[in-house]
Amino acid sequence: MQHADSFRAMDTGIDVIAESAAPFPPFGLFAGIHLLFEQQEERFSRFRPGSLLSRLNAGETIEDPFFAAACRLALEAHAFTGGLFNPLILGALRQAGYGVTFGSVSGGEPRPTHVPSPAECLAVEGTRVSLHGAQLDLGGIVKGWTVDLAAEMAANAGFAALVNAGGDLRATGTEDGAANGWFVQVDGPTGEPAWEGEVAGGLATSTTLRRAWRTSDGGRAHHLIDPRTGLPADSPFVQVSAWARETWRAECWAKAVLVGGHAAARAARAAGVPVLAITPAGAVLVAP
Repeated sequence: MQHADSFRAMDTGIDVIAESAAPFPPFGLFAGIHLLFEQQEERFSRFRPGSLLSRLNAGETIEDPFFAAACRLALEAHAFTGGLFNPLILGALRQAGYGVTFGSVSGGEPRPTHVPSPAECLAVEGTRVSLHGAQLDLGGIVKGWTVDLAAEMAANAGFAALVNAGGDLRATGTEDGAANGWFVQVDGPTGEPAWEGEVAGGLATSTTLRRAWRTSDGGRAHHLIDPRTGLPADSPFVQVSAWARETWRAECWAKAVLVGGHAAARAARAAGVPVLAITPAGAVLVAP
């Protein structure tokens, strides 16, 4: 029997589906996942002045094992994407207009901005993190990582589960009626099915179409910053999905391919990461 729970966190919808032989929902699991997302948001939200991330960006040294773990994931992602994922794009993102929660975004003046390498600015020593000469944003990678933690929480409690946070999802165990995983459908930009099948592990989808806005000069900006220019990425794709063992890893590859285009799709394929990329004209590139 499937039991479902939905709530909002990290400025997106969170859906949790768990398989259970019991006729009643796993209230303890659902409550634990709610708490997990709230704790992560309290650590990592750039929109909460008292969060650990905001304090780090204000010049404090942060000592927290979860925060240090997230920064290590970000450093790893910067390496395996060849720098296309860079957690130090916050200054450029604010310059483009995304300095407040998305519902309040208006205006912005995107311009070429230097985005430094994390190796130059971000230091992680044990559970201590310090930052110099840059501003850190861990929103996307932390969302994917939190989905992983929630799905692993369900698995450790004995549940097959699917956790989905705004298109970043993780499947553990096997859904009733499936062969090996959970049935999932990825919709294209116009709502039509772009892919459907079983997922076992992580799947993340990113797009330039949803978190987009008009700039002060009447142009268009979106939230995916190209760290090579400091500008919203000029991508040949409007939507990219990537599959990986873990959702945080799939999330970083999906963004890297949107930023880096065809060359990044080839790099993902070489790394063993399947990619589905959709162009503005609707053409689909599949790198299996």
